[in-house]
Amino acid sequence: MEFSSFTFFVTDDCNFNCSYCYQKKGKKYIDISTLENALDFFLPFLKEECFINFYGGEPLLAFDQIRHTVDYIQDKSKGKKRQIQYSITTNGSLINDDILRFLNQYKFSLLLSFDGIAQDILRKRGSFRQIVSIIGKLLKNPGLDLEINSVFTPTTIGYLSRSIQYIIELGVPNVSISLCQISSWEPPSLIQLKEELASLRGFILSFYQRMGSIPLIDFRKKSRRGIFTCFAGKDRMAMTPDSKLWGCHLFLDCFKGKEGTKEYHKYCFGDLNLFIENYEEIYPKILSNYSNLRMDHFYTNDTFCIQCDELEECRICPMDNKLSGSNIRAIPYWACETNRIFRKERSLFWKELERAK
Repeated sequence: MEFSSFTFFVTDDCNFNCSYCYQKKGKKYIDISTLENALDFFLPFLKEECFINFYGGEPLLAFDQIRHTVDYIQDKSKGKKRQIQYSITTNGSLINDDILRFLNQYKFSLLLSFDGIAQDILRKRGSFRQIVSIIGKLLKNPGLDLEINSVFTPTTIGYLSRSIQYIIELGVPNVSISLCQISSWEPPSLIQLKEELASLRGFILSFYQRMGSIPLIDFRKKSRRGIFTCFAGKDRMAMTPDSKLWGCHLFLDCFKGKEGTKEYHKYCFGDLNLFIENYEEIYPKILSNYSNLRMDHFYTNDTFCIQCDELEECRICPMDNKLSGSNIRAIPYWACETNRIFRKERSLFWKELERAK
């Protein structure tokens, strides 16, 4: 076993109630003794350059656990060559001066969920102004690596271009777009997505000509081609508030409440303490079930992905398939189409950029 990433799902509690959120909320918080047991066992299995990630719910509700984890790791890593990068996914609403100093001190990568102009429609009403103010504070802390992820649904897709433009004009260096996975994207919504991305394409081209950078991650050139393979379990591991181990934190979202199913036991590495006692047997047995999570083993209603000419350019997370209500390897028609729309708009952007040079 050797991992480059370990995620602590520190709580399933959240102070927002976003209508498009796929998570099943609860009130579980990871306890300190569980954190320490996990670190004592897994730290020796982490690569010299690795990530420790904090996820929720809203992870900052468990800030005491996060602070303790970082302090514990720093103490355990004294005198060692290991380079650890910390990251957190948050809605940002709980960030105060104390938390900000902590995040800046340890140079966190911060993935902030903020939907721009669409924020107050399907997220917490009234949170738009608060988060804009917090973004301003975050941008004044150069120790932070800030990325904003904006989620759009068929209801809010008409706000996509204006929202992303607004976020970029705030000065955010890295912005990404996500589409709601629990909604079915019908043809009218797909047409609107294409129109919004085309509008955004013109803005990003103009921004590049002014500033020399491309803040929209979705329009940056992809450095790697080849058949996409999910590295859950192989290169990463995640632990839930109740000390269950999964190959990726998204598996908890998909299988919460399905503890009695065969599929749950197929992908869950089990309880932390039991895993520690018998990991040499448990790990390879469960890991073998993750081996089929690659694009050439996926399929749509029409065909097998291995028969698609665009196979090596396509990247679809198997958990997105599951969250949409499909089989892990069954890609909904609209997911295939939205990926194709993004790829085409990115390609058009680079053609226009080359012509403009």
